[in-house]
Amino acid sequence: MNNYFEKPNLPDRPVKCVIVDRRADGETVETLEQLGIDVIPSAKTAGAYEAVKTHPDITICHIGGARFVVSPDTYEYYKSVLPGAEIIKGSSDIGGKYPYDVPYNCAAIGGRLICSMKYAAAEIKNAFENIIDIKQGYAKCSICAVAENAVITADKGAAEKCRAAGMDVLEITPGHIELTGMDSGFIGGSCGLIARGVLAVNGELCTHPDGERIKAFCERHGVSVGELKSGAICDIGSILPVF
Repeated sequence: MNNYFEKPNLPDRPVKCVIVDRRADGETVETLEQLGIDVIPSAKTAGAYEAVKTHPDITICHIGGARFVVSPDTYEYYKSVLPGAEIIKGSSDIGGKYPYDVPYNCAAIGGRLICSMKYAAAEIKNAFENIIDIKQGYAKCSICAVAENAVITADKGAAEKCRAAGMDVLEITPGHIELTGMDSGFIGGSCGLIARGVLAVNGELCTHPDGERIKAFCERHGVSVGELKSGAICDIGSILPVF
């Protein structure tokens, strides 16, 4: 039986398995595997834009322990690749354009959920008592979890709401993160914790104008940064630690 992380996106030990975009750069996957981490390729949804239809944070949301909420069209796939997990089929289909492609794009950070209440799947919202309601539908894409009460985002509205909830927030310059087929990606979609104190970034921090600020913010919270590939930071729909 796999020992799934009790707190979503906040591993309390070295990660053994992550879900990553099935179209992720080969260097990214190889680096993770060299670190002893098994990589589960994401499902592909029939909905959503071409650029994000294989992004994990579009189709699956970890709500704690062995429980995951997934889009209806990816239910069978995730049941097959996450043995022993409780896979909950969401009632919301993924639509072809924003904001109808965001029901599962929720930032569950420990016991707190950050999402757009208007569009988030009911099965995810019902699992949390502590919810920060933001305007940005791409909540998980936009928000990088650094620690229980520390996040990084380029979204001003999300930053304000998180600060009001008592979180430490590093607000960075929008853009400067690549996403194939789109003008730019998001910081949350390019990152993921792979141990209690290690944040994996899908690219080199030096390519971002706030790279040093990101590094310093993480260090202030006892987190070091590991780079998974050379070159620009790329949004791959989050690096999701599962166990």
